[in-house]
Amino acid sequence: MAAADEVRVPSRYSRVDPWVISRDTDAEIAFLRAAFGAVETPSSRMLDPGGRVLHVEVECGDSVLMLFDALPSWRPTPAHLRLYVARTTDAHDRAVAAGARSVTRPTDLPFGERVARVRDPQGHLWWLHERREDVPTAELAARFADPSAQAAMAYVQESLVDELAHA
Repeated sequence: MAAADEVRVPSRYSRVDPWVISRDTDAEIAFLRAAFGAVETPSSRMLDPGGRVLHVEVECGDSVLMLFDALPSWRPTPAHLRLYVARTTDAHDRAVAAGARSVTRPTDLPFGERVARVRDPQGHLWWLHERREDVPTAELAARFADPSAQAAMAYVQESLVDELAHA
């Protein structure tokens, strides 16, 4: 790639950073703090004259989430966000304690991850992932063929389908 084609990304950001649009950004930040230990970035908050959040950034580990308040006339725009955590069960339980609703209970999957899903109070769907092992590619087919792995994958898929059908 030529130097002129190089993508320059400012420090703190990644090449793709999510916008999270909520009816109540302050409530979303409180949830993120309680559930995932997120921290609001100092001096990132911009408000309109009426106090509506036009922009604020929250850091969750090494990721930056940008947030702002939706206008009342806008349709809901729930985000779907994957978050890697140290322990899925702990993160799931903290999120539920902070007001989220469990969508998918923590489940071990054949590709070496334990996953869970929660719907936060603002309607965003969080996919919680814990990397438990690096599975060699040559071993994946045998793992996916195991009936218990197939049952786990079916449950994870069905819980998402049910959630999205009723959201």
